[in-house]
Amino acid sequence: MTRAAFATAVLTGLLALPPAAGAADTAGPAKPGSAASLDVIQLHVGIPGTVWLGASMPEILARFPDVKQLPFANQPYVIRLQVPSEGISALAMGDTPASMTIESIGFNFAEPYEGVQAGPWRTVEGIGAGSNVNELLEIYGKPAESGPEERRGMLAPAPGGAGGGSGRVRHLYRSADGSVATYFVVEGSRVLRMAMSRPAAIERYILKPPAASPPPAGR
Repeated sequence: MTRAAFATAVLTGLLALPPAAGAADTAGPAKPGSAASLDVIQLHVGIPGTVWLGASMPEILARFPDVKQLPFANQPYVIRLQVPSEGISALAMGDTPASMTIESIGFNFAEPYEGVQAGPWRTVEGIGAGSNVNELLEIYGKPAESGPEERRGMLAPAPGGAGGGSGRVRHLYRSADGSVATYFVVEGSRVLRMAMSRPAAIERYILKPPAASPPPAGR
């Protein structure tokens, strides 16, 4: 990813793909807190009680008071969040800062990335630091989509016809209802990181953001 970690290259094209069946599909995203353990990553959900899709900004700030808040591509409806020591990145989106919720989350497993260190988290099924691609595919099955990390939209060529150069591959899985997309980035046999997002929010706030409100008269 580039500096806009979850931006254009990853979320805009990737998560705007039409729903496709995948072995890791579920009946739909689980509700936060539905699992017995709250310290592991749930596919298509996040870490309930820590950072999860749909969490409000006050909930995240209560859990991580020192979270970094960064602008995102000059868009007033999106804020980039980082918890570097925990290996967590996220995007909060909403019509106003007070209404923003977490709509994209990334977890680093194997190495520092975009100023965020590798974190201690693992999925419920055990994927995390030290996991390999064979374990990933054995646990989650055939991805709905796979393709070079450098390509936008997973299988759509990047601008200028650039192909994959790093050898890193994204394996994408979707919830059965299509409301959440989760992917894992693999290099060689190593699973480097994962991210999940809600395509509807990506569409609304990144692909087709609301028109900015005009400034008050006289200013």
